[in-house]
Amino acid sequence: MLRIKQVRECDRMKFLKNIEKEAISINKMSIIKAFLVMLLSVLLESLGQIPIVIINLFSEQFTHLGPYISFVLGVIVKYFVIIILLNLYSKRSYEQTRKKSISKKDFIYAALIIIGFRLAYDNSLIYWVNKIPMPDFINQAFDEIAISPIILMLTVAIIAPIYEEVIFRGILLKGMASKMNPKLALIISALFFALVHMNIPQGINTFFLGLLIGSIYLNRGSIYLCIFAHFINNSLGISISGAFQSLNGKYAILIHAVAFITGIIILILAYRRNKYNKPEDVLDIYKEFIEI
Repeated sequence: MLRIKQVRECDRMKFLKNIEKEAISINKMSIIKAFLVMLLSVLLESLGQIPIVIINLFSEQFTHLGPYISFVLGVIVKYFVIIILLNLYSKRSYEQTRKKSISKKDFIYAALIIIGFRLAYDNSLIYWVNKIPMPDFINQAFDEIAISPIILMLTVAIIAPIYEEVIFRGILLKGMASKMNPKLALIISALFFALVHMNIPQGINTFFLGLLIGSIYLNRGSIYLCIFAHFINNSLGISISGAFQSLNGKYAILIHAVAFITGIIILILAYRRNKYNKPEDVLDIYKEFIEI
């Protein structure tokens, strides 16, 4: 029994590797079941915030350490949310694990897809989206993580991509794509991804992002690529995207137009290259629908 428990603990620590190599099998999901899984993830994360709030109340004297304590505890909560979801909605796969041939080029194309998307989105839709007011609790959350540049970078560029990709691509998209047409599963998972952000401005952005990263997952079958693409998006979002919005002057419209067209071209070319390169790496569930 002790040996079995040790093996399970080891597997938990390697959940990313197990998802990537398909050492675990995600249960098939209907749209309703996937929606309930999403709600469960939100509920578990919300419950996990309760002890964090209590600890913060008793550590007011450590004002400088408070944000870092909250960050570490938040990471622990997210880790256990992932473990609970995987325990509930996956099982060990006894089939031989797949050997993916993900190369540096795949990461380059994934990055180009996101760069193209950011150039196109940040020079078009974002100007209408930004006119929609952001809820106060979202602004407060951003203000809290922005207190420390280190926390901001770790949260936005590393923790969020891993946590969200495991749930929305590794569990929800894969679970739905094994039960229904993957294209429908892709759209639904992107909608859920937008919905969980609980505000319209972010929701519009994350819906399109969910479509792109979900497509990468269906075409390449790699959770690592999805996390990397998400990392590129969030890194650009907190660094370069704001520069476009601050442009003004005589040539501002021309610069926006050129950036938008360039982004569309990069996005289309990179997506096509990513889709048709090495078709043997396409997710097995996606292959079945392609063959049909």
